[in-house]
Amino acid sequence: MKRYQLAVAAKEQEYVRRLAEYIRDSPFGQQWQLIAFTNAKALGEHVEKGYTIDLLASQPGLYAELRAESMVAAEQLDRILTVALVLKRGESNGQQQELLQYQPLPSLLQGLLDIYAASAGHSSSAAAVLAPEEGAKVVTVYSSSGGTGKTALALHLTNAAGSQHCRTFYLNLERWHSAGVWLGNTHYAGAEEGLSELLYELKSQPEHAGQWLSEHRKRHSLLKGDFLSACTNTEDRITLGADDAARLLALIKKSGQYDLIIVDLDDGMDELHMTLLESSDQILWLVSDDEGILAKQSLAYRYGEQKWGARFQRVSQRVNLIHNRAKKNALPPTMNRDGIPYMPIALPEAPEWHNATSAKLLSSPAYRAAAGRLMNYMMRGGEQHAVNG
Repeated sequence: MKRYQLAVAAKEQEYVRRLAEYIRDSPFGQQWQLIAFTNAKALGEHVEKGYTIDLLASQPGLYAELRAESMVAAEQLDRILTVALVLKRGESNGQQQELLQYQPLPSLLQGLLDIYAASAGHSSSAAAVLAPEEGAKVVTVYSSSGGTGKTALALHLTNAAGSQHCRTFYLNLERWHSAGVWLGNTHYAGAEEGLSELLYELKSQPEHAGQWLSEHRKRHSLLKGDFLSACTNTEDRITLGADDAARLLALIKKSGQYDLIIVDLDDGMDELHMTLLESSDQILWLVSDDEGILAKQSLAYRYGEQKWGARFQRVSQRVNLIHNRAKKNALPPTMNRDGIPYMPIALPEAPEWHNATSAKLLSSPAYRAAAGRLMNYMMRGGEQHAVNG
């Protein structure tokens, strides 16, 4: 595996030491080799000698000092992707992309990775199958009934993709969400800045919304993907319009920071749902053997055909049914009575989750394995209909 060269220029020796130790002991260190500098002269000599630097993260003061002292180094710096490590936004006067120097190191390193990937057009080999030519691929987990296991599947798929080094964002757009229960994460409950604030940025300062997303997204150690806290004001989600939802999804999709977006969508078939389904590259529609759920699925499908006509017909080409809570060793059907194909991988019943307090992400080995197989199937391309629509 090729190791890329990351040069960090910061005056604080203790900061540089801690950063080096963290990188050495983290997965980041498998791909990146750190070269650290605490003064402009040493960095200038390194640059002038022509050593490779794939990404330079420098305090604005040191960077300006280096350019002023060495014409040779200044010319070579123009060819190096540079990020400004700032104490507050705007310190680089718009000359470089900025990252806050003092933030959690995992977030800082992820920010550096995102900037480098967006600049170089890089994506992981696993993600390359998923990602379309422009922006991230969108996979929406949907059902016409509540309680079918959408959130469990969406979260497990996010983990499975992240485990394959696919840069993944989990977007929960349910009215009444349960992601916090699965993650055991109080931050998801909406106590911190999240979807409400991002929606405000999109309306009031759309040009800054991408930067806001980079600064406020969160990461969960089990999820292996990014997410935003739920709406601090529940009314923001209840009144969320189709246009705002489309702008939100487009912002994340085109940010250059992700290969895959997993949308956790609640039941419904209004303009909001149709807009999000139309924006999806693939739709996983959960059903089970329960006759009531199967009946609701069929009724919702026929309603979509009657209500939305050609729009729904186009969307339906990207729909695959997922057989959830399948009996042990049961094979999913190939197609339902409405002609919708099933994914060839079923999700098992998880007895570990019969007690609501024990329903935690990755707590069922059988379910986790099935979700992993499903993600691998999608990454490999699967059947022509299943992936390409």
